[in-house]
Amino acid sequence: MAGNTRAEKVKQALLAAAASLLILSPGQSHAQEAVPPEAAAGAATAADQIADIFSELGDQLYEDCIFELSQEQVDVQAALIQAYIQQGASGPAARKLAAAQIQPPKLSAKCEQVRHAPEPPASPITQEASSEAQETQPDTQVASPEPQDAAPEVQEASPGTKPAPEAQPAPDKQVAAIEPPPAKPEPPPMDWTTTTVQIPKKPVIAAAPKAVPEQPPPVITLAGKQGLPQWDCADGVDYVTIHLNGYARKLTGGEICNPFQDVVREVPASLPSFRFGYTIKTGRLFVIAEGSELNGQTVAWGLSGRDVCRNNPDPDCFAARAIGPLPPGEYAFAGDKSQRVSWGPRTKRHVAGIYLKKLWNKDRFSPQHTAAILKRGNIAIHVRLKGEMSEACIGLEPKGWAYVASLIKDGRATGINVYIDEPHPQVAEAPPVIVASSFSLTSLFK
Repeated sequence: MAGNTRAEKVKQALLAAAASLLILSPGQSHAQEAVPPEAAAGAATAADQIADIFSELGDQLYEDCIFELSQEQVDVQAALIQAYIQQGASGPAARKLAAAQIQPPKLSAKCEQVRHAPEPPASPITQEASSEAQETQPDTQVASPEPQDAAPEVQEASPGTKPAPEAQPAPDKQVAAIEPPPAKPEPPPMDWTTTTVQIPKKPVIAAAPKAVPEQPPPVITLAGKQGLPQWDCADGVDYVTIHLNGYARKLTGGEICNPFQDVVREVPASLPSFRFGYTIKTGRLFVIAEGSELNGQTVAWGLSGRDVCRNNPDPDCFAARAIGPLPPGEYAFAGDKSQRVSWGPRTKRHVAGIYLKKLWNKDRFSPQHTAAILKRGNIAIHVRLKGEMSEACIGLEPKGWAYVASLIKDGRATGINVYIDEPHPQVAEAPPVIVASSFSLTSLFK
């Protein structure tokens, strides 16, 4: 976390320095027309250095400098503590063991340089702009408001002063008598006789039949479903069961059962452009290059889906948000080559977004399944960290992710096709999973 914050500070300092070149007002720029040539050359050199630093920093961050746990790892760690306590471990021992098992990945040499980079000094361009702004700041005084015209003084009578007598009417004048108004004539008597009018009855209209309310689509549920046996812990492996978002997950030593080995098979440079293929049932990522001898060659292995839906082609899993694997179909990368591999703030790592262009195997899905599948989003390829699984994405192991990301970034990989069943059984290997585990439940009581 400290290293990540430090990298952010470096970026902010560089951004502030670059921004200071742009915030000078037109008046300030005209006032500096007499800048010596060597000063202008120095500013240009500083701008070039900033660009170089940005480029270098971007390359370093592209190495996936992950300094902190992901949110899923934080949740896994908290659930592990509770599971260990339920198995008989003390609170301090459970916390210590979970913290030791769930940690950020080991940093590369470049990432260590980013984490231990010194605090960036203030940019001389920023300091110069700040000092000039202070020198050109005019001395302003706030003028006090002018006094308003004083209200006329009201002189009060002294206690000994008698009030002036009120004016009285002249005694010799007589008031004329007022005559009453003439009486109003009485209105004529009203005629109270009534006449009966026959009002025709309204015709009887037959009531329309009540519309039958449309039945809601059946709820897609994963209740009672079991994960596929090839992803379960092998016999003799100690594990604990945690619960995340209502689903059970077995962990042995803080890691999922049967994770993939970090296998990478590089694609020869003789094949400049190709598509990826991915098999949901096995987790195999391979080359699609029709007419080439490299067609079907394995590149790496990665899981898709969480818990009971890990690489599970059940239609209910495909339709389940936040737990199901990515659906079968044709996918494209981002149109902008520079944005094909980008930083994901929610996942706190680099991801390669993929976009579903055409859904395949619709004959296996009900209309409800299809509608739910098409509503899913946030599909990507990314690195999988310890204890994690991957919803609607392909989670590759670290070396596999680094190589696959480079192929996507360089534009050699142009898209990905996702299959339910293996399309190249003649060349596909069995999934290389790690079965053994050194974790022992007896370690909880040491």
